Amino acid sequence: MFVVPSSKKKHVQRYVDYRKHGLIGRIRNKVLGVILSTSLGALLLLSVTGMVSIFNMRSISIEHNYQLGNTAAQNSQEALKSQVWEQLIGLAQDKAALSDEKLLAIQNQTKMLADMATNIYTYKNQYTPRMIDYLHPDQVGTTIPHIRSAGGVPFATIRDEVYLAANVVDMLRQITVADMGITTSYVGGETGYFIDVEQAAPGPAFRTDYDPRSRTWYIEAKAKDGLTWSDIFADASGRGVSISCAMPFYDNSNGGHVFKGVVANGTVFSENVSKIIDSTKIGKTGYAFLLDETGHVIVTSGNIGLVTDETGNIIGEDYSQSDNLDIRELAYRMVHKERGLQELEMDGKAVYVAYHPLSAIDWSLGVVVPINEVIAPAILIRQGILSLTQTAIAGIDHTMVTILLIVVSIIASATLITIFLAIRLSNSLTAPITALTEGAKIIGSGELNYQLVVKTGDEIEMLAETFNQMIGNIKHITAEKERIGAELNVATQIQASMLPCIFPPFPDRKEFDIYAEMHPAKEVGGDFYDFFLIDENRVAVVIADVSGKGVPAALFMVIAKTLLKNHAQMGKPLNEVFYMVNNQLCENNEASMFVTTFMGVLEINTGKFSYVNGGHNPPVIKQGDGAFTWLKTKPGLVLASIENMQFKVMETTLAENDVLFLYTDGVNEAMNTKEEFFGNQRILDVLNAENVKNSTLHDYIKVMLDTINTFANGADQADDITMLVLQCKRLA
Repeated sequence: MFVVPSSKKKHVQRYVDYRKHGLIGRIRNKVLGVILSTSLGALLLLSVTGMVSIFNMRSISIEHNYQLGNTAAQNSQEALKSQVWEQLIGLAQDKAALSDEKLLAIQNQTKMLADMATNIYTYKNQYTPRMIDYLHPDQVGTTIPHIRSAGGVPFATIRDEVYLAANVVDMLRQITVADMGITTSYVGGETGYFIDVEQAAPGPAFRTDYDPRSRTWYIEAKAKDGLTWSDIFADASGRGVSISCAMPFYDNSNGGHVFKGVVANGTVFSENVSKIIDSTKIGKTGYAFLLDETGHVIVTSGNIGLVTDETGNIIGEDYSQSDNLDIRELAYRMVHKERGLQELEMDGKAVYVAYHPLSAIDWSLGVVVPINEVIAPAILIRQGILSLTQTAIAGIDHTMVTILLIVVSIIASATLITIFLAIRLSNSLTAPITALTEGAKIIGSGELNYQLVVKTGDEIEMLAETFNQMIGNIKHITAEKERIGAELNVATQIQASMLPCIFPPFPDRKEFDIYAEMHPAKEVGGDFYDFFLIDENRVAVVIADVSGKGVPAALFMVIAKTLLKNHAQMGKPLNEVFYMVNNQLCENNEASMFVTTFMGVLEINTGKFSYVNGGHNPPVIKQGDGAFTWLKTKPGLVLASIENMQFKVMETTLAENDVLFLYTDGVNEAMNTKEEFFGNQRILDVLNAENVKNSTLHDYIKVMLDTINTFANGADQADDITMLVLQCKRLA
């Protein structure tokens, strides 16, 4: 039996409503289904047992044929696989070696050219000025050396330097004429001149103005301070896919080391490396490809899948971001200069890919062949054997159909009897289940004081009692959650009160200004910032990020912030402050927490800015009317990781209106719904926007935060976001 609690009429009425909505029918149908499936399953088991002997006979007759076919096909398939694997691996290695030979030759020529340019500038008194003329229309596409210069640069201002640098033209001509792997050789000076020699070919549109300082090959070589390879691009003379090898040169006279410009040699892939790739052919559709250091396909046989955009850049598929996890793994191995062979699916086809890295440049060469071309002979053997086997099986199957028809008739008769008995039994089981369902709905509506009372003497009654216990637990958990929520709100207020929040913080000091914000990912966070006067002439700024989030990170943050401020206000040098704080944080650090920290001290009267980076993100600096760039810094070890670590103090000078932008990794590692990072480049793009780069300190942070929120596109904030801006307004 089952019993409903007090307010019986109300609950009985709910029970009747359930019947109207067919819920009892659904429960009855489930019970009926269980009974029917059990009964019919038993009946089916008996039928199958009777047919086992027939199936055994069938299996024995075809087993030997299948084994023979499978063994023969498998052996031939494995032999073909082994042979192709060795061939593919060897081919990838050979093609990579040939490509390296071409690229290394260009690399050596570039180093020689850079050495000569450096020698000319260093020992300029030993060289006679050599006249060279601007590019004439009838010289376009010839090997005659010529000069071009940046627009707006008068030739008179650079003439002496151009005539000195022209001593390199013999080597330029020798490189382009003697080495057919190099199609153009050129020198670009920091003053804006450009000396060029190229192989005879259809030239670009005639023009004498050209600023090498704005070109990617020049900028990247200058920034790297060493030899570099450019990204691939479409050759302006229509000769195909090209790349440049560039290297800076210097004036080392008088013990100095002054940057003077960049030399470069360009090569056309279609005439050199692409010939190696295009010659790779295995089977009917096998091909080769090159993958650059970012995982992009840059060259394939016949340039399959490569597209040239409006700016002349070559666009290839990004294997490192492929939806196919196997292709993404292949890209990872190739980018990390591994060598080997992988089986995967590409463009809907199963293929083998052998890969081998290049040594001259951070690329990797892959050789692809479809698997079906490798195992095609084995498939033909298997198909022939299967055809003979199917003929024998057809006769046996005809007999099996007759037997199955008899079994189906027996099962149909038994089913009718089973349904009749199952309906009667299911009706007797549904009433207590429905009462339990009604009570669960009442509890689900929020009436947590409701008690289920079901008396059946079986597991349903035990379920009702368990339900009542669960409701008691839910009430307790709800109360506990509300208590914890209240405590977290207090913790949030306490943490916010620990960070400076009144701006401007030093209204009487007109020499500098500071603004900062922190936005925790949870109720409390592990990020913190701080700024304070050490004395009348020194102001300190701190930004840090504790590992982890929540309450543990907040507690560790309080300790780290307090120690840093206390030691700094004692007037200790920054490296000593970090040394002492690191050792104190290491003591009893059972949770193995750590904190990345950047701390700087500004001498107000001189603008000298000393700083230490303890494993933190590099700040961004804007000097004068220039653009925001990365502050030169060498990150040390994070605090609280290893005792007795030494930290290096670096220095720079801030002039009037210089701005320093500090941030935690919650900015550059903010993610959108596509799991893409905000990234470092977007930080520079936001700060250098025309409507931002000369903003107030508050606007720098507001625009950055708004841009992050737009980029996230509704994705949850994964980490604390903290930013601090320091501006040197005038020197004392």
